[in-house]
Amino acid sequence: MSKQIDVELKNIQKKFGANIVVDRFDIQIEKGECVTFLGPSGCGKTTTLNMIAGFLEPDQGELYIKGKRMNGVPSNKRDLGMVFQTYSLFPHMTVFENVAYGLKLRKVPKAEIADKVNKVLGIVKLPHLADRYPKQLSGGQRQRIAIARALVTEPSLLLLDEPLSNLDAKLREELRDEMKRLQQEIGVTTIFVTHDQEEALYLSSRIVVLNHGKVEQIGTPWDIYNRPASEFVHTFIGKSNRMTGTVESSSNGALLLKTDAGTIRAASRDQQVSAGEAVSIYVRPETIALYTEDRGTADVNRMKGTVKLTSFLGAHTECEVETGSFTVTVRLHDARQNFTLASGQQVYLEWSPEDVFVFPREDEGQ
Repeated sequence: MSKQIDVELKNIQKKFGANIVVDRFDIQIEKGECVTFLGPSGCGKTTTLNMIAGFLEPDQGELYIKGKRMNGVPSNKRDLGMVFQTYSLFPHMTVFENVAYGLKLRKVPKAEIADKVNKVLGIVKLPHLADRYPKQLSGGQRQRIAIARALVTEPSLLLLDEPLSNLDAKLREELRDEMKRLQQEIGVTTIFVTHDQEEALYLSSRIVVLNHGKVEQIGTPWDIYNRPASEFVHTFIGKSNRMTGTVESSSNGALLLKTDAGTIRAASRDQQVSAGEAVSIYVRPETIALYTEDRGTADVNRMKGTVKLTSFLGAHTECEVETGSFTVTVRLHDARQNFTLASGQQVYLEWSPEDVFVFPREDEGQ
């Protein structure tokens, strides 16, 4: 059974003057997916969202929603809902009136408007606030009302432009949970724009990583984190320890890497590197094991170091270990254990060759 494609971008390009802000963007988004455009400021993610919404026209390429070509079609004819980071609620209208606004524009009968508004307010768990005005609501409540207003017209596509960026950390987490529940419950195809990697990993069925207007990688959150297509993707998603070195040898799916700290072994991960090539080497903090004694374990990378700093962060403890040539961050996950590591204490680090990421080093002066 073939999948239904709700959104398709074919060779989309957008320029502002001589500056190409979106360059040859291709993607198919299936019905019910939550796809996130992720990247730093200026990478083209919001520009792409605005082209899908109809606020901007692509200079090149074709854009389809539900199989219909949308080039030149105005925003109000695209059957979509959009939520902005600034909420954009009408201050002189009640919550009920704000949510009902799109239905009134469509000349939906009053009785049907009341049913739809009450239903969607129930979905976002705010039916008791129908008579209040936006100024009487908290930031999280206003954002949920903005989402309800976007959902009430039952759009085939929901666009979210950094809707959590103006909220404090705790509220962001709560509303992020709510948005995931809503998206799965309603099943509306969703495109989410953010620069927050944790939000992207949490909410998405797939992530599009953008850099300077170009697509670096499209994949599931697991693929993006564990099989990054480039050094940029790896460094943008999650935290990692970086070393530099050269490839001593590459054979039988294994790499030997020469660094200031000695030889490091890595599984090849299909990296296109060859003997003598300068490379960047990365190991994520959570994949490094820390011991107070040298266990002499075979088939792993080992390194001796000195504890520089430990920081308890609730769910885990981070430890900085000075190895002489560089500092390694280790993430210890057992929250029930009191890691009493004294500054200056000697420790031993171990990590698997499968947990080493290797990328060609573009700037050998790094």
